[in-house]
Amino acid sequence: MIAEFLCQEYAHHERYGVRLDECLRLESVPGRRITHPDLDDPAANADRRRVFARYRGYGAGGYSYLTDFPATGVAWNWVALTPAELLQSKYIGYPGSTWMELSGGTRDPTVAARRIGAGYKASDPSTRLFIDLAAKLRAGLTVPPVMLVSADDGETRVILEGHTRITAYALAPEAIPREVAVILGVSPDIANWDEY
Repeated sequence: MIAEFLCQEYAHHERYGVRLDECLRLESVPGRRITHPDLDDPAANADRRRVFARYRGYGAGGYSYLTDFPATGVAWNWVALTPAELLQSKYIGYPGSTWMELSGGTRDPTVAARRIGAGYKASDPSTRLFIDLAAKLRAGLTVPPVMLVSADDGETRVILEGHTRITAYALAPEAIPREVAVILGVSPDIANWDEY
């Protein structure tokens, strides 16, 4: 999960790269550990975990949206979802977050898509990002898998990574493959995560 999360965000260097580069530098970790992860190398795994802790607060003190996420005991698996199941995933539940605001407090990506389609925050650059990505999905763009988490064996799914992609899919549901591969983390302890 850590390797995939970092790799996906590093791929969007214009959005996340400055902060990730800083974390790599502060932890003395070469960028290759993110861009070409070797999961069989314990030292590389430890390096990525340190970078992730600094970058997103995972298993670390301070505040970030992953600070209180369970650092152990989560079963991570590839699962296939239908388009409807994918769009039933919820945004993170942080009050005042972009995702809560965009969805009118519902945490529902389809509500966010309806609001965007009706012109909500039409001049905001992030809104343009969603609309542009939806157009690219309609044109056949393939995007990396999203990461979802669940405290109830997958019945309730919350987006850990991939909010922008799911929002774009909600704007272009016809572009969602009939079967969508996602990474799903499951543990009852996830219910204690502030964002769940």
